[in-house]
Amino acid sequence: MSRDDVLARLHRIYAAIDAVLEDDLTKFLPHIFLDEKHFAMYQDFVGGLTPAELLNLAHSVVHNIANLRDHLRRWAAKNGHNPSRIDQAISHSVPLQIITDLSNNDKHGYPRNAGHSGKAPQLAEIRRVLRLTTAAEAGSSVMVILTPSGPKQVARSGSTNVVVTGQVVDAHGTVIADLYGLEVEALKAWEQELKDLGILT
Repeated sequence: MSRDDVLARLHRIYAAIDAVLEDDLTKFLPHIFLDEKHFAMYQDFVGGLTPAELLNLAHSVVHNIANLRDHLRRWAAKNGHNPSRIDQAISHSVPLQIITDLSNNDKHGYPRNAGHSGKAPQLAEIRRVLRLTTAAEAGSSVMVILTPSGPKQVARSGSTNVVVTGQVVDAHGTVIADLYGLEVEALKAWEQELKDLGILT
């Protein structure tokens, strides 16, 4: 496996994460109920996706992140590195452990064992939600107004997008992480390992 092959796998992860994000709020029109005496508006951010489609998007990110492991082990073995360092990268990153467990549980069926994380994690309440993010500078704010023509961002120092996420729960049903946040942190761990290996600059 070449460096370009590993980078192609990394870009597949980027593409999978991009697929669960939508920055264009105009795509999410509210449901309007209107008659002679009443006006009501209901806003959601599902965008017409079915539960199966949401779950498929979520698992696509999980599997793409988890599956990088075997490709990196193969690259390391062919390029003068001990493949066990890839396993060590997972053992030093709780997000990578949980993502790997989620992928294995989806592939082989749940419940399995406690997995790398020791938590036997599984996905719950997969949904598509509006996410508001402030910028790094002090005093940053972001606000969205829900209108009959769709949501509108009115503060520009932050950002808004719609994201497919969910809860990650342990074997007892206790919430241990937000899925999207977990995916971002797991990706950062892989990016650092690729930098340490000299694959990513």
